[in-house]
Amino acid sequence: MISSDNLKYEDITTNDELLRWEAFAFSDSTVSTLFAISGVVIFIIIFTSIFCIRNSFAIATTEKMKMYGMLSSVGATRKQIRKSVIFESLILGVIAIPLGILSGIFAVFVLLKIVNSLIGEFLLANVDGIVMKVTLLPIALSILLSIITIYLSARSSAKRASKVNPIELLRNAEEITIKPNKLKTPKIISKIFKVGGELAYKNLKRSKKRYRTTVISLAVSIFVFITMNTFLTNMFDLTDNYYEDFAYNVKLNMYNNTSEDIAKVKSLNYIDESFEVYESPKDLEVFDIDKVNEIPGQKILEESGEYDKNGQFVPDGKGQKIGIKIIGLDAVTFNKYLKKIGINSKSIKSQAILNDNHLYYDENSDKALEKRIYKYNKNDTIVGEMDSKEMSFQIGAITDINPYGFEKTQNSGGYLVINIEEYKDLEFEPRYLLIQSSNADKFVQELEKLDIDDLSYYNFEEQAREQNAMSLIVKIFLYGFITVITLIGVTNIFNTITSNMELRQKEFASLKSIGMTKKEFNRMINLETCFYSVKSLIYGIVLGLIGTFALYKAFSIKIEKGIYIPINPIIISIIAVFILVFIIMKYSMAKINKQNTIETIRNENI
Repeated sequence: MISSDNLKYEDITTNDELLRWEAFAFSDSTVSTLFAISGVVIFIIIFTSIFCIRNSFAIATTEKMKMYGMLSSVGATRKQIRKSVIFESLILGVIAIPLGILSGIFAVFVLLKIVNSLIGEFLLANVDGIVMKVTLLPIALSILLSIITIYLSARSSAKRASKVNPIELLRNAEEITIKPNKLKTPKIISKIFKVGGELAYKNLKRSKKRYRTTVISLAVSIFVFITMNTFLTNMFDLTDNYYEDFAYNVKLNMYNNTSEDIAKVKSLNYIDESFEVYESPKDLEVFDIDKVNEIPGQKILEESGEYDKNGQFVPDGKGQKIGIKIIGLDAVTFNKYLKKIGINSKSIKSQAILNDNHLYYDENSDKALEKRIYKYNKNDTIVGEMDSKEMSFQIGAITDINPYGFEKTQNSGGYLVINIEEYKDLEFEPRYLLIQSSNADKFVQELEKLDIDDLSYYNFEEQAREQNAMSLIVKIFLYGFITVITLIGVTNIFNTITSNMELRQKEFASLKSIGMTKKEFNRMINLETCFYSVKSLIYGIVLGLIGTFALYKAFSIKIEKGIYIPINPIIISIIAVFILVFIIMKYSMAKINKQNTIETIRNENI
């Protein structure tokens, strides 16, 4: 290791952020949070994919049951039927797996093109953009998982196809799993829904496998939708907190400047809004420590006293204290701040706004927590000393929104925000002049021409563009992710319902042949749709709430926040399920109604 004493250059800093990412040197709680969130999301993806593949094979096997029965009747052994099903599945895998991998690579390529076009100008000015790199490990894992899933699904379907004797396969009798004496319909269904309700209920009881498959498919799709919406909401909350939009785009440090200098800056062009922020030279020292909340692991109180000429601390006997920073805003800026925190300016006159939320790291829970510093409430009076002079401030409101200029900082004693025009006896020094400019670049050019000493500024315009671009990219990734998951769920539901309806062609034709009217028939199908949907929603919403709780626990490893109740996703799921199932049922019935009733019955009997 090279000693810093032997280095040629003295002014050297390390890029801790880059080193942290390259070495993945984050705190244990951060790593645990990342792994927990990734684990929940990956489990949902794998579970959904495996379920859809398995369900597709089960549906395909059910549709071909009679064919397997015919093969068995002409001498095919159970072993041969099993081999036939497995071989067919492997052929599908050989075709589907490469297509899936190529589709995934192509999707990543298109996505990176979009990302580079959106953020390249802001974040990637000195490089060629995000470079696409295909690694073998994810591809190998995808292939292995697909092969295992296909083989197990095919094996299960093959075992079912070869297990039943030829006569039962030809009759499709195994689909009816209930005895006639157990087909009693609850009186409430008969009374409310009449004959159509009885038939719908009995159909579901007679074909439990088909009914169960459809319900499970819908429930899984609802579960995935609710859970992924919860994931999106939590991620957007995090990105919105990190990429917070400021009310200004140029920040000027005015430590050593005067009111005349501020007036010169405000006379420039391209200024839409300005915010004058002042600060008292010293903090307000509060000795009423009973009003101070104890924050675990945080030392926010200090002994009152001074240091002598030898550097030794000498207590003055006043006890412990805490210092509140006094922030002064000009009248216009103060009213803007009141509007920002949702307070009516008419209700606040010579009162102060207390901002005392403190974000700290709790070693016991290994989490970032937020807690108020004080026990003061609205209309209470804070009494303290400044320059050995007693002062008091009445609290007009309490907020967790930091004052202008201090959005990303916190003071161990909190902030008291006041209108400097209401406290003219207090001494204030200029701290910040915040400018919202219609053209920040041109404003900065004019600013540099001013003859003002010790003037420093920061242009947020470029950073704001970068942040907005990054936020947009995060939303593209997350919305793209949930779109893919939703499409998988919709495809699974469509395949399940349409296949089940096609398998019941003989049943529908028989009902029509004995005199069931079109109105009664449609009533029966609509009621079946309601039964499917209601039961699926019950299971799906319960599973979705469990998934929501799992994500909450994963996020709360690092950040303590209230659990999110997915009310909107649940409402959307309820509406979408009824509409989606109704449309798919109508589509299936439209195809079936085009068929000739006599031909359908005859073909089924051949």
